[in-house]
Amino acid sequence: MRILLHYLKPYKWLVAFALFLAAVNQIFSLFAPMISGNLLDMFANHPHHYDKARTLPRTESNYLWGGSGYHGVFFYLFLLIGTAMVSRIAKAFQDYFVNVVIQKFGATIFTDGLKHSMRLPYQDFEDQRSGETLSILTKVRTDTEKFISSFVNVFL
Repeated sequence: MRILLHYLKPYKWLVAFALFLAAVNQIFSLFAPMISGNLLDMFANHPHHYDKARTLPRTESNYLWGGSGYHGVFFYLFLLIGTAMVSRIAKAFQDYFVNVVIQKFGATIFTDGLKHSMRLPYQDFEDQRSGETLSILTKVRTDTEKFISSFVNVFL
């Protein structure tokens, strides 16, 4: 784990930003049911009145656009669209930054592994074929890439 953290240290701000974007995605995803609930409570259950006591009548214009301190259907629909857009955009940027970290991290591990293999004495290197070394390095790279992407997605 110490080695993994050593290689992730240069990218700690990118990882932190990806985690922040994951939090934004989750928070705005949770806003959608709340807005839908308000929309249903105010306009499906009581389409003709502002209040539950059914004392204030609502016109078609007030129903659609709002008025007298109340919001209309379009306001809540725009809120739903806005929260969905923010959530999707945050998810897209989160995936982008996680992929940037994964690619840089994997390239660093791969090049350090190759450097280490080339520094070995010929007798030690002769025992291993170069294909085995490359396949081990590739396996380490893909495993750590999967670990990082899973960590970011499961963490939040």
